[in-house]
Amino acid sequence: MTKRKRNIILQSVVLLLGCIAFTISCTHSPKLKTTAMQDSIAVVTFETAAGGWGYAINIGNRPFIYQDIIPARPGREPFHTREDAQRVGNLVAGKIRNKELPTLTTEELVKIGIR
Repeated sequence: MTKRKRNIILQSVVLLLGCIAFTISCTHSPKLKTTAMQDSIAVVTFETAAGGWGYAINIGNRPFIYQDIIPARPGREPFHTREDAQRVGNLVAGKIRNKELPTLTTEELVKIGIR
């Protein structure tokens, strides 16, 4: 085996090991961050200026969603009760935890008793 072939093989092995180390570091870190993020999702209800209720979803100490009206409905109607806002906020937070889009349909609202 020539010296050039040995160098190419050595460089290939070093490159392969570097790729493996990089892949391992990338796959482990996001799982830890995702788990921490999922654990720190909080739903906070609040009274709106219109006299109804809304909810906010915070991830850690940062606001992520501010919802002062009932989503998936025409118009700008706030939730009638704090409990309604909490139920919808919990549904959206669950979607975020499951890595789904935090969108809602009218059918989903009806299913949890929001009319």
